[in-house]
Amino acid sequence: MRLVTNASPLIFLAKIKLLPMLRSCFLQVLAPPAVVAETRLDLPGFIECRELSEIGHAFVRGAIGTLHRGEVEAIVLAREQGIALVAIDDKAARSRASEMGLRPIGTLGLIVLAQRLGHLDASTAMTKVDELVDIHGLYLSSHVRRQIRSQLGGSFTGTVKR
Repeated sequence: MRLVTNASPLIFLAKIKLLPMLRSCFLQVLAPPAVVAETRLDLPGFIECRELSEIGHAFVRGAIGTLHRGEVEAIVLAREQGIALVAIDDKAARSRASEMGLRPIGTLGLIVLAQRLGHLDASTAMTKVDELVDIHGLYLSSHVRRQIRSQLGGSFTGTVKR
């Protein structure tokens, strides 16, 4: 499985020390230049910075405004590379990715995926979700909170930020 990622999943995973799990879950992880710049992280070597084609750059220039540059670059890179899965947290960007035939997955989806693949146990996964919400300010609606609790098969002890 291959993944193209936007900045926020990388940033959130780095905050909870789960960035290395991407290497366990995916054969290849790509990030476009705007995403790499936006993270301001020293990304591990397995996350490849990949340039867009000239046509891709032209598309990005025309699409800036409705979404952030990194989000558009991630969507365009995924399309250019033939990678269906794109890690994006922003709701509007996720909708746009879906409209373009991609499968968006957010930070929480990556944690659930890692747990399902056996790279995290349910308790650790829930602890990391709690950290994202309680310490790092990730907003979760009550609906998403219930979904995550159900998917991880555990109880959710974190609070929902309003």
